[in-house]
Amino acid sequence: MTKVIIIDDEEDIRIVLKEIFVRAGFEVEIAGNGQEGIALLREQGADLVITDIIMPGNDGVETAYDIRMEFPSIKIIVMSGGGNAAALGYEPTAITTSAYLASAEAIGADLTLTKPFDREELIKAATELTSVQS
Repeated sequence: MTKVIIIDDEEDIRIVLKEIFVRAGFEVEIAGNGQEGIALLREQGADLVITDIIMPGNDGVETAYDIRMEFPSIKIIVMSGGGNAAALGYEPTAITTSAYLASAEAIGADLTLTKPFDREELIKAATELTSVQS
């Protein structure tokens, strides 16, 4: 079974994404920040990490970079919440969001997505990314 670690500082997002992936047949662990996500990756391993960009502490770009340096074969999807309704008091501008996504691509993220995105699109991308390395 393909294992996914989802990193997002918003609990509601973590819960929804976990449910989507579990229903699609993935094994899922969740973390509230980059440090927790990397610790889970070290302890349990994974085939894919999905991380939010805008988070307190290490943002998603730093987290993706750290994962890429330590685990070069892990697939990484970086997602941005630019303009989503769940942003709690902080909405990054489109320029900032684009710059973060470009930075994530530059450090080796396998895919970048802007929220909201279609769940079928996300599962298809995750399946395609992980089936290449299986």
